[in-house]
Amino acid sequence: MEIAFITDNLNTAKKCRNADILYFGDEFCQNRIPDTKTLQTAYELATARKIKFTFVLPYITNEKIKAVDRVLEYLNGLETKIEVVFNDWGTFLMIAAYKNLSPVLGRLLAKQRKDPVAEDIILNKQNKMKIITGTRKKLMVETKKVPLSLKTYFQKSFLDIAHVTDFMISNNINRFELDLLPWGSKLNINKKIKQSVYYPFVNISTTRYCGAINLSYANKCNFICRNRTLEIGKDKLKYTYIIKGNAIFYKASPEMLSKALSNKNTDRIVINDLPALQHLKDKKIRLNKV
Repeated sequence: MEIAFITDNLNTAKKCRNADILYFGDEFCQNRIPDTKTLQTAYELATARKIKFTFVLPYITNEKIKAVDRVLEYLNGLETKIEVVFNDWGTFLMIAAYKNLSPVLGRLLAKQRKDPVAEDIILNKQNKMKIITGTRKKLMVETKKVPLSLKTYFQKSFLDIAHVTDFMISNNINRFELDLLPWGSKLNINKKIKQSVYYPFVNISTTRYCGAINLSYANKCNFICRNRTLEIGKDKLKYTYIIKGNAIFYKASPEMLSKALSNKNTDRIVINDLPALQHLKDKKIRLNKV
């Protein structure tokens, strides 16, 4: 089982000493795509520590195509073949133009159904509902049980479709990335394609609109998301919503991770939190497949 650590910050990358792979880049915002000089420094850091290097890209617009192409050209010129995680299909076409780059389908393209508020409904754990009528009369309403097929639906992804996996294999996409779900995943994927799971922060949603820009009363990005997050529902919801820049997350449990490792295709954990990386090593959590 490989352990990867993802960051787009060089200082954070320098603190990462327990990973087998350095994922460098950002999945959600094109303003955080590193330039070639920063990327070179990150690559040299990974090389000096004798660990693998993977470059991560978000979904991009026309504005960033030339900048991304320069970075891809640099990576293609390196001695070793480099994995590049893509999160839109246009970016995949750019990566495919270079022979020394290995495309990885990012978790934003996996199209999982991830909002944790649905957990109790999917698992039939919802409580009775109390309704107060206009006459202040209280009514207790039994919640309707949902069929097992709904759970299966939420466990699936379009990656489970045969012609999708055939397309991936024929285009040398030999890895895809997934989030951890409270109700688990149930994918029947060709053994030729390996999967990574992200831990502990699960992405629920992302958008090109960034509320963080408005928090700074600026007309352009000043990267306020690098050091500021917003938590919603803390101590009230089972899963606190964590807003960071233009993306929303919740924190997965170790139990979710353990279940994900039972999948035969899973051979990599991508850690997106530095303390969590240290915890995995300090506690010597068993990372072999169950």
